[in-house]
Amino acid sequence: MPKINLPRPVKVFLKLTISAVIIYLVLTKIDEGLLLEVVKEANWWWVIWAILWFVFSKIISAFRFNTILKAEDVDLSTKDNLRLYWLCMYYNLLLPGGISGDGYKIKVLMDWFGKPFKRMFTVTLVDRLSGLIALGQISVVLILYVADSGIYWAIALGALLVSFALGWYIFKWAGGKLAGVWLQTSFQSLGVQGSQALATLGLVFALGHGQHWAEYIILFLVSSVMAMIPITIGGAGARELTFLYGAQFLDIQAEKAVAIAFLFYIISSAVSFFGIVYSFNKERVFKMASVKKSSE
Repeated sequence: MPKINLPRPVKVFLKLTISAVIIYLVLTKIDEGLLLEVVKEANWWWVIWAILWFVFSKIISAFRFNTILKAEDVDLSTKDNLRLYWLCMYYNLLLPGGISGDGYKIKVLMDWFGKPFKRMFTVTLVDRLSGLIALGQISVVLILYVADSGIYWAIALGALLVSFALGWYIFKWAGGKLAGVWLQTSFQSLGVQGSQALATLGLVFALGHGQHWAEYIILFLVSSVMAMIPITIGGAGARELTFLYGAQFLDIQAEKAVAIAFLFYIISSAVSFFGIVYSFNKERVFKMASVKKSSE
């Protein structure tokens, strides 16, 4: 297959265009006035709940990545790891796609710890896949809650067993000492996705639609996968589009579904934006790594 190499400005323009088209498509399918009314009437105590759980999920995610790094003999302190993680969250928000920060993270680890690109790419990919598997596992459990057919229980149990086996295989395939931290990172991944599901639950209650909480969380988990695909700027529009069509499939109110996605995007963007502090003073992010490097 021929490889198409587009200039970076062209890629940014295309992703901006895709984001704009998706947002326009969402707005043409719903009542914008009703959407704004839904957001205005939100219970902001539940929104604060959502913010706290989202921040907690990111802290667990940072610890998970540090667990993987320690298995690779990368000694990054907890503080420096959190600083680097938040800086990369900011870059994910600022740069095209939801994986831009991962690229910067790989570069930092290569520069400061002398690690090869292939290895750092592999461990970063394993970190991402671990979270993706946890998304699927929680989705399967929630679908059990809303499914009517008893046959699905056997299918779901099989899917869960396969997911654990797949996770083990991925860590084993990655080599090194990663297989030794598979169980710990699997629990951490469930903690990450579970915390974000609780954040979404808060938004569901904030909009007074708790009777369909399981359906909304399933939509959120599916939208998280869509937001990972680097076709928009920071995932803008991807969640909203998933909630829009998912709401039609699950027969729930589209405006409230899109409002939940919109509020979650605002929360994630606001929390990620705090990483800008470290973009002005990168020396603070890598203080411990710098000391280690200078002593070698």
